[in-house]
Amino acid sequence: MIKSLASSGYRVIALDFIGFGKSDKYSSLDMYTHDLHTLTLRLFIEHLKLSKITLVVHDWGGPVGLSVVKEVPNLIDSLCILNTVLPCRDDTVLKHLVNMFHFLTWSAVIFVCQTHLPLGYLLGYASIDSKTRRGYTAPFPNYRYKAGVARWPQLVPMLPWSNKRIIEDMRTTKRFLRTWRKPVLLLFSDDGISGSGASKELFKSLFPHGEDIPIKGGGHLYQEFKGEELAEHLARFLKKHSTVK
Repeated sequence: MIKSLASSGYRVIALDFIGFGKSDKYSSLDMYTHDLHTLTLRLFIEHLKLSKITLVVHDWGGPVGLSVVKEVPNLIDSLCILNTVLPCRDDTVLKHLVNMFHFLTWSAVIFVCQTHLPLGYLLGYASIDSKTRRGYTAPFPNYRYKAGVARWPQLVPMLPWSNKRIIEDMRTTKRFLRTWRKPVLLLFSDDGISGSGASKELFKSLFPHGEDIPIKGGGHLYQEFKGEELAEHLARFLKKHSTVK
């Protein structure tokens, strides 16, 4: 997606959150919090003096990125939302158990494995080829580097006993997003973990003016398989709404 969008003339910035990619990594799970990730994104935007942003969020980027939107709405021109959730106890996983089966399974694996999480094996389950898997796992040479990976799913408030502070932030974020009138593009896959059902319907209700383009196939990590298609839809959306390059 990055290469395709950049070749179309857009400036594309991809952040490696603390604990991921080439960013520094705490070895303790307790160091990773919802506040850490939202503060990281907010300070990142401020440090680079970014404005007229089209914020693209996927997976855990939903709870983090959309939470930041309400903090800097004047800097964001539009939203592109890919296979993500914005959970709290108002629409708990217990209400949509079938839709969230994969998330519960993933959380259970992490609970058992902690920082000894077999990332390569799990990416193989997602049908990622061996070369790409090596790229995903390269930043995590051993268990000491995996605290961020092990911790982040635990920060998603899917269960009634989840962190109350995060739940309240998700509720506040939802209330703010209901007032959002700027352009929104929804690109959910029809076979991803959060690509259909309750998650997508939530975002459609939050953004009744949004443009909804279902993506057929590709799974949850569909950027790997549908990258060109996703980029084309996003580029068309940006051109339509005259977002500054």
